[in-house]
Formats: sequence, C-alpha cells, structure tokens
Amino acid sequence: MSWNGKQFYWHLTTRRFGREFRFLEETDSTNRWLRDNISEFHLSGSVVVAGHQTSGRGRYSRVWDDRANQALLCSVLLKLKGLPERPGLLSMLPAIALARVVVGHDSTAAVRLKWPNDVLIGGKKVAGVLAEATKHGDDHVIIVGVGVNVNGVPETAGQKSTVPGSLLQETSWKADRESVLAALLNEWEELFDMYLEGEYEALRMAWEEHGPDRGAVLVRSEGNERIEGEYCGIGSNGQLLLRDASGVLRETYSGDVTVGL
Repeated sequence: MSWNGKQFYWHLTTRRFGREFRFLEETDSTNRWLRDNISEFHLSGSVVVAGHQTSGRGRYSRVWDDRANQALLCSVLLKLKGLPERPGLLSMLPAIALARVVVGHDSTAAVRLKWPNDVLIGGKKVAGVLAEATKHGDDHVIIVGVGVNVNGVPETAGQKSTVPGSLLQETSWKADRESVLAALLNEWEELFDMYLEGEYEALRMAWEEHGPDRGAVLVRSEGNERIEGEYCGIGSNGQLLLRDASGVLRETYSGDVTVGL
C-alpha cells in the first residue's frame, strides 16, 4: 500500500513542517537519503518518508528493522543559523511530540519515554529517534530520523533486547501512517518553536511528564562504564540525572539506560 498524500495533508495543520515532502517506496536509509539531497529542500521541517528501509539504523549503529508499509519511517530536516543550543533537548522533541499524540488518541495508553528519546507503550518500544548533525552552506543542519511501528512489528522482534510493540497492538487508536505523521509534525512544530524561543525549562518538564517515575532505579551503561542510581529527572540540556548509592548526583549525556533490579 503506497502513501496517501490526501490523507496526510488533510490532518496536517503546520506552517512549515511537512510542507516540503518526498515519499520513497524504498531506500536504504531516509537519514542518508536526506543528507545527500538537502539542496532539494528549503524549510525546516521538510520530510522524507519511506515505505521500507533496507538499512535503517538506530543509536550506536543498531539495525532498525521494519515491515514494509507497516511502520512510519521518516527523516525531518531542521535548519539552524548557528550551532544548536542545548542539542540534547532538541533531539528529545519528536519523542515528546509522539507521546502527546498517542495520549491524545488513547488517554489510557501507558506511554513512557525512555531516555533519551525512545517511546514505550506498556513497556514495549514503539518508536525510536536518531538525530545526526551536519552542515549545508551557512546552515547548521540536524537530520532527525524517526521510526514508529504503526500496524505491526518486525519479524525479528524476538531478537531485540527491548521488546517491540506497535500502536495497533498497544493502544485503542486505529492509526495509519499518514495521520500519525501529520499529528507528529503538528506537535513537533509547536515544540520546535518553543525551542527556538528559548523555552528550555518548559521542554524539559514536557519530557519529564512522560519519563520514568522519580526515584526509580536505572542503570546507565556505556562501554565498560556502568552507573546505577535513583532517577532524579533530566538536566537543562536533557542529560540524565542519577543519584548513586553514595549520594552523588551523576550527570550523563550518552549511553544506554535500563531499569535496575
């Protein structure tokens, strides 16, 4: 099933996000394709969507598998005049936006954000985000790849460390890719405008609204380093705050996070 442009634009209410748009039946990676074709687009919020990716990637070059035309696979172009302020918060915006969209369609959905930008429903990973910075002319560019399992999960689901789920399985929302993308962009543009206006504290609180419970024991791992502590929220740049057993507040800007025992 190909892309229904009329359905997409019917739900889109943005000024610029999604107004420049390309659909590809198949590509290796929407992030790679957009990076190689930046010159075709002029607006922040320009979008490339694929029906299927043959080499989709997540954080740390992990494979992002999909079932053709069952997942929303897109990359969004963000243009900035200077180096991004608080880039950690900037990369969290699509996760916040999707959490709001899901709750808006199913208020009973158990939506949680897993630091820094995975979206879980009922403990299952429904969406992931990969942000990559580059430069194009005088513009500093962020390409943000988003994958959302809408109507199914990959056949490789059993091989994942975090069990995947889909909007169809985990919510009462009978969603389609077009309406999910439109709703995501509607929320994302509003959050991006807040970011441009320096409303960083409001964005931090918006992430925490759907984040872990304060005091939950989390484990952050990266390479051979492991930090376990009580979750104390996120910092002003989106960094994870954990209080370890000795009472020291630890700040971390990267790594994988799991729930402690």
